Amino acid sequence: MLSDRSGYGDLVIGQRLDSWIRGHELFVDAVTALLLTAGCVLIGLLVRADAGYFLFSLLLVTPLVLRRRRPVLCGAVVVSVAFAQWLTVADTTGALPADLAVPMAVHAAAAYGPRWAAWSGLAAGLFGAVLGGVSWPQLPVPFSQHALIAAFLGSAVLAAWALGALHRLRRRQVDTLAERARLLEADRDQRARIAVLAERARIAREVHDVVAHSLAVVIAQADGGRYAAAAEPGAGLSALVTIGDCARQALGETRRVLGLLRDDPGEQAAPQPGIEDIPALVDRVREGGLDIRLTVQAPPSPVERGLGLVAYRIVQEGLTNVIKHVGPTARVEVSVRWDSHGLEIDVLDEGPSATDAPATGGYGVIGMRERASAYGGTVTLRPRPGGGRALNARIPVMA
Repeated sequence: MLSDRSGYGDLVIGQRLDSWIRGHELFVDAVTALLLTAGCVLIGLLVRADAGYFLFSLLLVTPLVLRRRRPVLCGAVVVSVAFAQWLTVADTTGALPADLAVPMAVHAAAAYGPRWAAWSGLAAGLFGAVLGGVSWPQLPVPFSQHALIAAFLGSAVLAAWALGALHRLRRRQVDTLAERARLLEADRDQRARIAVLAERARIAREVHDVVAHSLAVVIAQADGGRYAAAAEPGAGLSALVTIGDCARQALGETRRVLGLLRDDPGEQAAPQPGIEDIPALVDRVREGGLDIRLTVQAPPSPVERGLGLVAYRIVQEGLTNVIKHVGPTARVEVSVRWDSHGLEIDVLDEGPSATDAPATGGYGVIGMRERASAYGGTVTLRPRPGGGRALNARIPVMA
């Protein structure tokens, strides 16, 4: 089991929440704006604020509904209204609870807007912090108090901008990992197509040689025996025996060719990966951000090339499924070991599925099962009780 399960559980919950928010951005922003508006109205009623308070509160909070969809428009409206507030009510109402919209708009510009909007939002927010420090507090206080207010407002704006920039970076990393997964899948499909074409050409050559030679012998024996049978029955019987032997030999050769291509794809001309290549595969996937713990037990004796290819492909497909369906925060355990029953492979992840991918898998799992079944093995994919999925392959052969 992986260590620090409690901390990782919190990470999983955060990932699920982030995934849900991404799918309901407009709803989340509308509810946030509504709650902030309700709080501002309640405070205004308690302090018996004037009409200017309610007007500016509404104008500051309403644009937050579009802070993800239209971050530039949201920031422009919020900054303009905040500046108008400072010009008109700075000496009367003063600061408003709705001024929280300013750091929220700066965060949205840094997280979802273009780079120029992010820097412009930061500059506007810091300038507004200076203006706020000049006007607030409204009581006669030393200059240091105004500087302290300006520093506090500026730090709030800077923190909101930094969080937005970090959010942008995280989204970029997620997109990069998704692109790598797409390229990995495309590379796998391309290799599969090349392998199919190579097998077709090899089958054509092998079967042509076997069948063409055997049929030529059968035709010659049949024609010769037909003419010789009338004068010498023994010659006809000998021709039939030769035809039977040749046909049996051709059948055996054809079965050998097809069985070799089906059960031992490692016999192709191009070198195929095996169990010894699994660490390099894991290292390449690690570069995309996946946290993988690998355990590879050395086989007790040399492994057949076809079996090594099957083990490699099962691990490759398992890691590809994790990248596609779990996300950049997944933790994975990969285990390749031998026991008295043969070879066992496990690919275990503890991240939730970012999509509704079925636990039974798709065409990739079907392909793994076909490869394993050629050696009498089985492949299962099932959800884990604590979250994530477990891929297990058992091949009852001895290395």
